[in-house]
Amino acid sequence: MFADDDPVRLGRLAGNKSLIAAEPSLVDRLAATGYADVMKGALGSMVDVMSDKPSLWSRAWSPRARRNILAAPRGAGWTGPEGALADLFEFTCTMPQAAVVCPLPGAARTCLEKAGGTLTRAEQLRALLTIHDHDGGRAALEQLADAGALRPDVVEVVREALTDAGALRKAVELAEGTGGLIEELHDDRPEQRREECLALREQIDWTAVAAAAASRPFDEKATALLIARPDFPNELRTAWYQERGVLVATHSARVDPGMFTLDPGGPRAAKATAVLVRRGLDEGLSAAQVLESARPAAAVLEAVRQPPEASGGAWRDLAALLADLVRERLGDDVEAWRSARALLSRFGGTVPELLDKSATTSAKSEGGWPGGAGMPAPERSSSVTGARAAFLTLLDAAPTATHAALLPHLDDRTVCDLFGHGRWRTEWIDLALTARQPGCVRVLANCASLTAGAVEALMRLDDPAVNARLFRRSGATAPQRERLLSGRPMREGATEPLPLDPALIQELMRRTSGWRGRDPVDCADVELQRHILEHVRVRGIVPQLRMVLNLWERHGADAVAALLENPPRAVSHTRMVIRREVRKTVTRLLAGKDRDAALAELRAEVAEGETVRWQSAALREQHFSGAELFREAHHWRWAELLAEHARHPLPPLVLKGLSNIPECSREFRDESEAIGDDSAPDELQLLLDEGRTSLEILGASNITPYWGSWLLQAVRWEGLTWDDVLEHARPAHVVLKGWGDHMRTQLAPLVREHLDPSPQAWVLALRMLPEFTGSVAELVRTAAAATGVETE
Repeated sequence: MFADDDPVRLGRLAGNKSLIAAEPSLVDRLAATGYADVMKGALGSMVDVMSDKPSLWSRAWSPRARRNILAAPRGAGWTGPEGALADLFEFTCTMPQAAVVCPLPGAARTCLEKAGGTLTRAEQLRALLTIHDHDGGRAALEQLADAGALRPDVVEVVREALTDAGALRKAVELAEGTGGLIEELHDDRPEQRREECLALREQIDWTAVAAAAASRPFDEKATALLIARPDFPNELRTAWYQERGVLVATHSARVDPGMFTLDPGGPRAAKATAVLVRRGLDEGLSAAQVLESARPAAAVLEAVRQPPEASGGAWRDLAALLADLVRERLGDDVEAWRSARALLSRFGGTVPELLDKSATTSAKSEGGWPGGAGMPAPERSSSVTGARAAFLTLLDAAPTATHAALLPHLDDRTVCDLFGHGRWRTEWIDLALTARQPGCVRVLANCASLTAGAVEALMRLDDPAVNARLFRRSGATAPQRERLLSGRPMREGATEPLPLDPALIQELMRRTSGWRGRDPVDCADVELQRHILEHVRVRGIVPQLRMVLNLWERHGADAVAALLENPPRAVSHTRMVIRREVRKTVTRLLAGKDRDAALAELRAEVAEGETVRWQSAALREQHFSGAELFREAHHWRWAELLAEHARHPLPPLVLKGLSNIPECSREFRDESEAIGDDSAPDELQLLLDEGRTSLEILGASNITPYWGSWLLQAVRWEGLTWDDVLEHARPAHVVLKGWGDHMRTQLAPLVREHLDPSPQAWVLALRMLPEFTGSVAELVRTAAAATGVETE
């Protein structure tokens, strides 16, 4: 494309945000063209035209790249009402400043007029030099000497330049050097402007920067910008790290093991070490380098206690290496663990050194476990920091058998740290049940990170106090919350109802938000159930009938009659707490003489409404993924629905609707994400209604991006192949844009056969693509034939 030197196509390339983001090196090549179309394309990607502010893509075009394209403009399209300069000066954001180097008539002058107050001394001087050299010479400077937009010190230079043009050139050189940079960094300017000023300097006199900082320290933002430079010298980084450790650790352009040997300065030394450790693991240092170099051990262990969600291989390697070290050096030796805990608060060495010393040093004392404390009330530790967090990292690295050996010796607070904040293990339940510390199981139930599986395991203890804590956990699913409020036991064969924890009832009676639709369906406490119904709607006829059935079975027909006669007053939703259809059905049943028969009829109706047969039929009747059914409080039978889906696939819009339900199974959610949009345009729907085959549909009409879900389903279930799509779907550019990622495997041999033998075929195919009306296969064959490529 660059070889063709076509301004229009290069301008389109400059406006391609995705490509520029993927290939940043293109920016410098594009800027070097000097074309107005490129400038316009760049502006389109750099500026949000709705807000007149830099877009997220503006950083792709560096200040130097902006200057480069404006410094050597060529070709048409720069001037005039529709020109690139008019577009440039239309925006009041940071884009026009680069025009100080533009030699076109009026460009630098307009820049002074429109952006003069935001320009630095160096930028004003550069604009004046551009005007002097390209747009009016000395006479133009004389006119500008009294312009109000110029800084006073710049005006003095202009007056001197009227008699000696060399004075202006010298002033520009000095202002654009390190001295001018230091001045700009000390200015109270927006961070982005200071960042741009720094980016314009290719070479910096770091000795001068160090001297300036010693005389007058830079503020945090300016310091961070300097530290982030790739050419920031190691010597200065070392000196500043010992003064402002966290700032340097956070913004340094690179992290290397040598930094771990330095003592960070500032009030948060441990935080600086933690930042270095986490950055090192994220940016290429090995786990061994970090563990063997970083210090002090307590800060390192605290930093690695909670890996980021998308942690890379180095984090996993560190966990494995730490587990090996803990097993080899500490094992099940209680005294070695006691020593490690005692040393953590004051030890200055690395983690391996700490563990080595712990294995050979006795710390046993009559005062109990080092750093010991009592169990927090109510068995809930809000956070762990410092030595406690570091020790918890070691405990997390140890096997459960080690926890069992340590548990009789640990202080209550450390037990609370382990069970409340450590990495969950199902084996802990047995440990907690046999621990000497009272309330250990309740500590487990307080763990904020409990998964739904862990909640399920603890629910099987049938402990009201534990259940009360589990209900508060965000990981509890809607069916689990319903069961926790039902008072129904989980143990096999148990029949006696579990009482709800009185403290939980009192707390929930005060709660006015955070409820879910299934919460009141099986609530054992009538007053709590009424309170919940005031604040959340039980959507759906079947769920409401289930709620009525539960109430009837638990408290009798009179309780149901009382609910209908005096329903709760809804606070934040419809006044109709009980749906009209449900009220009609239940009123009829209550009016009969045979209450047992009425109850049996209600049971049968609810049982039918909760079958996978009923749910599947109801789902297939939906025509919109946002339909009311998907908001109703059904107890969805996910496993059975998946089996039904395998036999007879559910429509894409149903998968989309199900994926919006929090408890939706991962399989349905993944398939919904793969399908994407679930709408069907009219022209496709007509073809489907006619009974056309998927292959006939591809040949009957141009495909559109809105055919996405149908096409993916057709490939999956209806015998269509991606080779068919390449051969028959048209136009080619829509097919490639919408489904190119799905058919890379099938597309590769087609490209190798027809385009790879000739660069000219590639160029022609790319030129034809935007307007080509045929299929992808037709496109590449046409390009090959037109350029004389011979294929077998």
